[in-house]
Amino acid sequence: MRAVGEFRREILLVSHEAIIVVAASNKPMEWFNDLYDDFRMTTGFGHVSDEQTKREVDFICDVLELPEEARVLDLFCGAGRHSLELMRRGYAATGIEFNPDYLKLAKELSEGAGSTPHFIQGDVRHVDFGEGYDAAIIMFNSFGYFSDEEDQAVLARTYHALKKGGRFLIEVLNRDWILKHFKESEVSEINGVRVVEQREFDALTSRNNFIIERYEEDRVVRKEGSWRLYSAHELKNILEGIGFRFIAGYSNLEKESLTKDTRLMRMVFEK
Repeated sequence: MRAVGEFRREILLVSHEAIIVVAASNKPMEWFNDLYDDFRMTTGFGHVSDEQTKREVDFICDVLELPEEARVLDLFCGAGRHSLELMRRGYAATGIEFNPDYLKLAKELSEGAGSTPHFIQGDVRHVDFGEGYDAAIIMFNSFGYFSDEEDQAVLARTYHALKKGGRFLIEVLNRDWILKHFKESEVSEINGVRVVEQREFDALTSRNNFIIERYEEDRVVRKEGSWRLYSAHELKNILEGIGFRFIAGYSNLEKESLTKDTRLMRMVFEK
């Protein structure tokens, strides 16, 4: 498997026709900036129902014990579905997202509302979060993009952005579950598009190195990445080392306890 960032244009013969493999750039770039294109937006959180978002925000409000008019920091907010629902419930949400197209959609979705979340376009490693938040969230497995040091720096910045007693919810895939069900190759069809994913797990770095090829009507779109996976105990130790106090871990929105068989971990901490 090629190293992440080795993007180039290639010609493949598919059904005796020349197909161009498209990458977002001919020069190295950070993989996560390339991964989140329009296709991933519409087939990812673009397919999450309003009812599911409301259930998730019910859970957020419950486990974070949000006071009235609480200020909530929504990191890696995507198209802002959690920020928008929090706003509808009277909370003051600040969403930070790197992808300008996602924030454009978020602002379109907020049109006509009485108030709008404060959206910031930028890299969470460098953007000023502000301070004095009652709570912070990272949802939809939006973590593990960076180096270990950078991941931990983002968590430390989150800690410093919270009030004393402020709570933090992080929702990420469970490394232990991933390894138990790990597939080196997987083929699927999404919205009529054939998608092939090849994966390699690096046991020394706990990273899932992957190549995704999307066979669209007139081209093949290739994406490469290296996602850092975290186990519950590792994430707990990191956050406690920063200064957080662990509150609880959940397997689902019904608040069943986190176990080794939990796929999507929801972990709550307090400053």
